[in-house]
Amino acid sequence: MVSKIQRVSKSQSKPCIRLESPLAGINWAEMRAAYQSFLTDPAVGIRHILAAGSHSRWQARVERRLAKQADHLAYRTIPVDLTVLVELPADTLGGAYARHMVQQGFDPATFMTEDTTKNWLRQRMAISHDIYHIIVGFDASPIGEFGVAAFTLAQYWDLLNVFVLSFVPLSLTNPLWTVPLLRAVWRGFRMGLVGKPAITYPVEANWETPLAIVRRDLGLSGFFQS
Repeated sequence: MVSKIQRVSKSQSKPCIRLESPLAGINWAEMRAAYQSFLTDPAVGIRHILAAGSHSRWQARVERRLAKQADHLAYRTIPVDLTVLVELPADTLGGAYARHMVQQGFDPATFMTEDTTKNWLRQRMAISHDIYHIIVGFDASPIGEFGVAAFTLAQYWDLLNVFVLSFVPLSLTNPLWTVPLLRAVWRGFRMGLVGKPAITYPVEANWETPLAIVRRDLGLSGFFQS
């Protein structure tokens, strides 16, 4: 009788479900290097944090969701030729983006790695950072970078922008930044939550589109009305 009850008990027991942490697969050495270098050289810090999360469960979940959102753009990358784009009117997406890049001395390939160039989604994500600066209207100052990070985090929920925004508390110790920084982060979050997924926008087909129309198409016009 006992053995029979034991057999029934075993057959009726619920399967054990293992929930793996989204932190699984993070390269903690690269994470430490990111924190050690970000304040003195943000570009180096960002390359480290990208490496830290590139094989993580967190990044895999983010990329699956974004790839599903942007499935109509699958395997399409964003080609960038600043010498051509800078000739477009300043009020177009491409013209505004090219002027931003040239004036700041930025290289579109700064965050491109060998891994990124082989992956259409990661290429779009890497190139899109500075494009988002133009779409959401934040400059390249530290406060502007936090604003873009807030916008992107609200849309991606990724490790990179969690990392960038983790420096907000330290930055708030500068009394000159407190109010404008909080405003930028709040505005960025609101735009990210209200706007349509920016990863789905076919940038490469809309370089010549007026910036006002791009913002309208992404549901962001209300943030730019006087």
